[in-house]
Amino acid sequence: MPPPTPIRGLGPDTAVGDAARRILAGRLADVRHPESQLDGELDEDGVHDMRVATRRLRAALQVFQTTGKLTRLEADVKRLQDALGDVRDLHVQDKWLDTAAKGKKDASKALAGLRQSHLSGLKGKEKKLRAELERWTDRTVPRLLKKLDTLEDAHRFSGKRVRSHLRQRLRRVEKRLVRYADAPDAASAHALRKDLKKLRYELEIFQPAFRRTVGALLEVLVPLQDGLGELHDADVRLELFERAAAEAPPGQRKAARKLLPQARDERAERSAEIAREVQRWHAEAIPKRLRKALT
Repeated sequence: MPPPTPIRGLGPDTAVGDAARRILAGRLADVRHPESQLDGELDEDGVHDMRVATRRLRAALQVFQTTGKLTRLEADVKRLQDALGDVRDLHVQDKWLDTAAKGKKDASKALAGLRQSHLSGLKGKEKKLRAELERWTDRTVPRLLKKLDTLEDAHRFSGKRVRSHLRQRLRRVEKRLVRYADAPDAASAHALRKDLKKLRYELEIFQPAFRRTVGALLEVLVPLQDGLGELHDADVRLELFERAAAEAPPGQRKAARKLLPQARDERAERSAEIAREVQRWHAEAIPKRLRKALT
């Protein structure tokens, strides 16, 4: 995952309004950076990088709602993020299928058919993404640039309100951890991943206010978030093959059945890794340490 552009010159006593203007400008620049990779062919790395950058921009727009009316802009950025995600998800699974097909000459034709069927909706999703990219460039970017100059909030960047917000975000993650430990299924893993991601992106925003403290917190969060992302991809893939094994044409059903054991083994491996990481969180009292750092 590409890191966000560092925002220099901010500190605990910076006014929230000043921080908002500078951080939002930096997050906007991060979204715009991969644009050239998407001018013609939709480059896979460009799609991924822009998707991550839009998530960070949305997190900043949500955090800085108090500085101005940003709800509509955040919704516009989400439209682009969703379109990027639809294309990215197909890219991820197609890459796995491509790797799985290597060395399987006896099933290569059936696997090719399975890949083609999986990618049948890609052109439509790419068309939608191109429309959203055009809307982003023509409408959202100018409106966001215009809005930056109007943002105001005199509260301290590291004030009580900020700390309270981050502690509340942490409590949501703690609850998700408990639910996942009780029922480590795809739905609970996905919910934990979403809340953990929000906490991470907001900690990145406030890192200049808390300095080394947040840096240490992020080092703890990243492995669990990354692992949950891989688990999510494995869950999507497993559902894809289970459906194909039941509903696809005969040749593709056979190919899907051959791939199912591998998909199940990978899902089990990812799940075991998450279980170890969650156990580490409990053994090392990581949630308690995170709360203490935010008091």
